[in-house]
Amino acid sequence: MSRETEKPPIETSPTLRDGESRHSHFEYGSTHGRWDREASSDFAITSVNVPDRLDTQEVQARAAADSSRPAVRRVHRDDVIRGIRWLLFAAAAAAVAWWGARVVMPVRAAISPAGVEAALGTALGVPVSIADTSLRFSPSPRLVVTDVTTQSGVRLPEISVHFNWRDALLGLQTSSWVLGEARVAPVDLTGPQALMLLQSVHGAGRLPAAISTVRFESLGVPGLALLPGRYEAVIRRVVGRPEFTSINLRRIDGQGQTEIEITPPPAPDANARFALFARQWLAGFGPATAWSEATARGEFRAGLLQVDSYSIGAPFGNFNGAALLASGERGWRLTGNLRGPDLKLEELIRHAGGLGEGEAALARVPLHGTAKFDLAVSSLGATLEETLGRATASGPVSVSGATLVGLNLGVAATRGRADRAGGFTPFTDLDFDVVVSRDGLAVRNIAGRAGGLRVRGAFSVDPQLRLTGSLQPEVGSPRGAAGAQIGLGGSATEPIYK
Repeated sequence: MSRETEKPPIETSPTLRDGESRHSHFEYGSTHGRWDREASSDFAITSVNVPDRLDTQEVQARAAADSSRPAVRRVHRDDVIRGIRWLLFAAAAAAVAWWGARVVMPVRAAISPAGVEAALGTALGVPVSIADTSLRFSPSPRLVVTDVTTQSGVRLPEISVHFNWRDALLGLQTSSWVLGEARVAPVDLTGPQALMLLQSVHGAGRLPAAISTVRFESLGVPGLALLPGRYEAVIRRVVGRPEFTSINLRRIDGQGQTEIEITPPPAPDANARFALFARQWLAGFGPATAWSEATARGEFRAGLLQVDSYSIGAPFGNFNGAALLASGERGWRLTGNLRGPDLKLEELIRHAGGLGEGEAALARVPLHGTAKFDLAVSSLGATLEETLGRATASGPVSVSGATLVGLNLGVAATRGRADRAGGFTPFTDLDFDVVVSRDGLAVRNIAGRAGGLRVRGAFSVDPQLRLTGSLQPEVGSPRGAAGAQIGLGGSATEPIYK
């Protein structure tokens, strides 16, 4: 057992500075701060200050407490994030401004009046002036160009260039003005103005590639008899190529269906080509007949129309041929031909007289048979309209299976008169010369044969179908020849024999 050593407590007199508390601090590594200064210690005080476990724990606890205390920082993390966001926003705004300056401004310049004038002038090859341009969004988005006037006098009241939002956004992305179709408001043109626009079609390929189609909603050429009525004209680019190569005209008034495809001239002094396809076609000249079918091909230029071939059909037969219409020192001249291989006379008379359909109507027709002819067409006039109005077709006609209904010419020749000589006269051959004009039909040099019967004569039918003329039938027999002079009157549908 250890023996207790009784020693008086050693009192230490701490050295205090002025203003210091005796409990305000202690030395690191000393246990002095936790001891009771008045209590005795079981440990001997040595000159070496060695920290024990309690000192180490206290130091670690104080360090942990110091590290967990809130600290005041000059730059907070939220402030940094907010600043980055503002920088990104400013960069985006700068990018939009740069994009607008590079893309939107050129597009705006292109659709301004000056930009449109320059584009149209380049395409048409003549100076162009316009009143205004504007963007409209109802009922559909479009660029409207108002009052386009060329130096040559052509005036287009309004051109609307249509586009959709999808194409507009695509155009802005590609820095180009994406458009679809340019529509021209209804307009009337003279013949020379129409030819001038036709010659500018090839130049229209210099328009912005964004315009793929040019459509004239309603185009009329009032002074041109060859192109009656009003038409929708459509000009399209060739797929994959910049130029416009053809114009498609479609008649939008009147009955039937008429389409004309025009190929512009390859050079200013060259001819344009055309092809016509029609059903229930009513021509601007000639008989007022709605032809069931009509086709024509040829070429033209100022002062010239050459029809290489044409064909028109009707219930009474088909006609075909060629024609040339040209202007010269003496005016306009028309030459050509009109062939008819299968003209049914009974159907022609029934149609002209409006006798209706059916066998009963055909029984009333005075002349039956199928005519074959090749007539020469000619005319001369000071103007185009006058030349077409004066056109005549003349030449020989041969009729197979001809039958005259309502009169037996053999009996009339034998009796010397036409009364009580009813019946019919079948011909083995019937030939005559004909002249067709706006004044009607003139038949000359009739030569008909039926066995011993010979028939001569001439007659005419005016536009109101009034019939005038005479027939001289003659019958030969062993006792001699017998004949009669028979006058013709009434109408072509109901002749009177006297």
